[in-house]
Amino acid sequence: MIRSGPLANFLLTIKQIIMTNLIEIIRKNLGYNELNKIDPNTQDVQSEVKIHGTDSLAQAAVPAILCGLYNHLQDPNAATLILEGDSVNWLDTIFGDKKKEVIDQIADYASTSVTAAKQESEHIANEAVRIVRQGIPDKTNFNAVQAFVTANKNDTLLYLPASLQLGYLLNNNNLDDRTNKMEGPVSSFMHKIEKQFNS
Repeated sequence: MIRSGPLANFLLTIKQIIMTNLIEIIRKNLGYNELNKIDPNTQDVQSEVKIHGTDSLAQAAVPAILCGLYNHLQDPNAATLILEGDSVNWLDTIFGDKKKEVIDQIADYASTSVTAAKQESEHIANEAVRIVRQGIPDKTNFNAVQAFVTANKNDTLLYLPASLQLGYLLNNNNLDDRTNKMEGPVSSFMHKIEKQFNS
């Protein structure tokens, strides 16, 4: 068993990354009520537990921003900007020219104004980047970044409403794939294999 040295530190970092549930951390840090997992059949929150107001906004914005961040981190140059750069607007950095469309979709889902959706989304994006930076201490190790992306993406997709059409907007069909939102013994096993294979 490896107890000390660079490899041990890297393995400890990977273990911490895999154990991190970003949805929960952001939810608690920003004071949102519990978010609900998406029903894979309806591709939305079950009607009897559907939330409204700020919580509905969080239900759409938190997973959308995290998925956008993961999508962005897959490019090493983009990862460097996220992990080391300065920005006054992380939404612009994460979504680029798709920001307006993403915000419009979030506002529509939450039945709120575009201004309210934009303000709350900026708040969430800042917190997401802060937590990711904290979770990846070695900013030069792109393997750690990729492990972080892989370890958290599938869990986040369980909360992403399909009506946001985020995969279409970001040109990444994996984000809209229904199988990513399925749970159960077989699906969970397949997601674990995917995590191990990708890391």
